[in-house]
Amino acid sequence: IFLFYIYFFLFSSIGYGIKFSNLINKNLININLGWYGIIGFLLISLISVFTSFFVPHNFLHNFILHIIGFIFFCSSMLRKKNYYEFKILFYLSLLLIIGAFVFKNHDDFSYYHLTYALNLSENSFIVGTGNFSHGFRTFSSLFYYHSTLFFPFIDYHLFHIGPFYILVFFNFIIVKRLIGNLKSNNHDIIFYFSLLSIIFVNIVFYRIGEHGTDRSSQILLFLLFLLFLKISFTKNTSQILTAFFLMVILVALSASIKAIYYLYFVLPLIILLKKKLFYELLEKRNFIFFLIIFLSIGLNLATYYLNTGCFLYPAEKTCLFETAWSIPKEEVKLMSIHYEWWAKAGGGPGYTHELEKHEYIKNFVWLENWIERHFFNKVSDTLFGTVFLCFLVIISFCYLSKKKTKIFKKDNKLVYFLILFFLIEWFLNHPSMRYGGFVLIGLPLIIFSASIIIKFNISKKKVFNLTVFFVILSIVIFNLRNVTRINKEIDVYGYKPFTSPFFYVENVESKLIAEDKDLKIFSPIKNSCWGSKTPCSYYPNLKISNFLWMKMVLRK
Repeated sequence: IFLFYIYFFLFSSIGYGIKFSNLINKNLININLGWYGIIGFLLISLISVFTSFFVPHNFLHNFILHIIGFIFFCSSMLRKKNYYEFKILFYLSLLLIIGAFVFKNHDDFSYYHLTYALNLSENSFIVGTGNFSHGFRTFSSLFYYHSTLFFPFIDYHLFHIGPFYILVFFNFIIVKRLIGNLKSNNHDIIFYFSLLSIIFVNIVFYRIGEHGTDRSSQILLFLLFLLFLKISFTKNTSQILTAFFLMVILVALSASIKAIYYLYFVLPLIILLKKKLFYELLEKRNFIFFLIIFLSIGLNLATYYLNTGCFLYPAEKTCLFETAWSIPKEEVKLMSIHYEWWAKAGGGPGYTHELEKHEYIKNFVWLENWIERHFFNKVSDTLFGTVFLCFLVIISFCYLSKKKTKIFKKDNKLVYFLILFFLIEWFLNHPSMRYGGFVLIGLPLIIFSASIIIKFNISKKKVFNLTVFFVILSIVIFNLRNVTRINKEIDVYGYKPFTSPFFYVENVESKLIAEDKDLKIFSPIKNSCWGSKTPCSYYPNLKISNFLWMKMVLRK
C-alpha cells in the first residue's frame, strides 16, 4: 500500500506536467519527465489551493484529481512510447526509495505541518487560520500538495513525501543531462556543474524527514542556476525560451513553498533584459503560461491575506488593511523580529541570549553569538564538506590530465555577482542554513570547481568512468546515511519499516474550544496538535463567524 501510493502520486504529478506543458507553451513539449514532474507538482499545488476555497480535500476530491493525472501519464506513455525515460525514472526512484521511509520527522511537523495539511483534507478553507498559532500563518504550497494525498488505508501517512518527489525529479533531470552530455562528448562547465550539484544534493539533503518547507526549495535553486548558466552560454533562441519558461516555473514553485524565494525572480528578469525576449513573450501562445504563473502568485498572496490580513506575513508593510481576522500589526512586528532573532542564533533549544530581541538583531550585535552558535558547526560543516567534495572531484578529473593551451573562456562574473548579492541579503536578514544557506554556500564553490576542471584536456573515457563513479557514489552515500538513520530509528523508537513504514504520530487528546452548527475547533490538552481533530488551534479564545461562503475564525 505504501509503495503503491508513492508511485501512484508520482506518476499523477508527471501526468499533469505532460498534459499541461503541451497546452502552456510549445517550447515545453520536448522536456524530460523530471521537468514534467516539477511542472505537475506546481499545477497540483495550484489546483489544491484553488479548490480548498470550496471543498475539503477528502477522498473523493483527491481520487478525481489524481486518477486524472494518472490517466494523463498512462496515455502519454502509450502514445509517445517513451519507455527509455520511464525506465530511468523508475530505477532511479527505486535507488532513492529508502529516503521515503521516515519514522521521526522534524519538530515543526508535529506543531503545524501535519495538522495544516490535515485540516485542508477535513475542512474547506477557513478565513483567519493564522489565529490558530504563528505556525498556521506561513503559507506553503507543500501543505496543499500533501492535503491531496489523503487516501484510504494510507490516511495522512504520505504528508511528508513531497520533498522526496522533488529529490527524484532533480536527480532525473541531472542524470538525463549527464547522459546527453556524455553521448555528445560535450564536457562544458554546465556538465561539471550538474555533476557536482547531484553529489552535493544527494549527500547533504539525504534526510527527507528534515526537509520541511526549506530544503526542497534550495534543491530547485540548483536547477535554477543551471538554467541561468545554460542561457548565458547559448545563442539558440528556442533553447533560451525553454530555459526561461522553466526558470520562471522553478521560482514560482520555490516561492510558493517558501516565500523568501520570491527574490529569485531577479534571475529570469535579468535573462529577459539581457536576451531581449520581450517580443517572443508577447506572443498569444504564451498567454496560458503567464496566466498560470500569475494565478499561482495571486492565490499564494490571497491565501496569506485571508490567513493573516497580510499579503506576505510577517512583513508588516504588507498588512495594508485592517480586517476582522487580521493578526494585530504589533504582533506581526514582534513575530518578524522573532524570526530574524532566531535566524541570527538569538535563541534555540536550551538557550536564549540575554539581550532583548529587538536589541540583539541591531548593528551586528548578533554576529559574535551567531559565529559561535550557528557558523560553528552548521555553516562550517557545509562549507568544509563542500570544499572537500569539490577538491576530490577536481583532483580525480585533473590528475595526470594535460592543461589546455587554448580554451574558450566563459564569463562567470555575473553569476558570481548574483550569488554574492543573494548571499549578502541572506547574511543580513536571515542567516540560517535552512533559509537558503546551503545553496548559497554550495553554488560558488561548485561553479568555481567546474570552471577549473574545464581548463583540462580530459579523455572521453576518463570523463565517462569518473562521472558514472561519482553519481553512483552519491547514491550509495545517500542510501548508507539513510540506512544508518533507519537503524537508529529502529533501535531508539521501535520503527518497523517493512511491516509499518509510516511516520510516528502521537495520540493527542484535544478539547473543544469553539463551535457553531457547521464547524468545531479543537485544541490539544498538552503538547502539539499532531494528527488530532481539525481544525486544531493553540490559541483558545476564538469565535466562529461567516465570510462569504466560507467560515471565518476571529479572536474574542
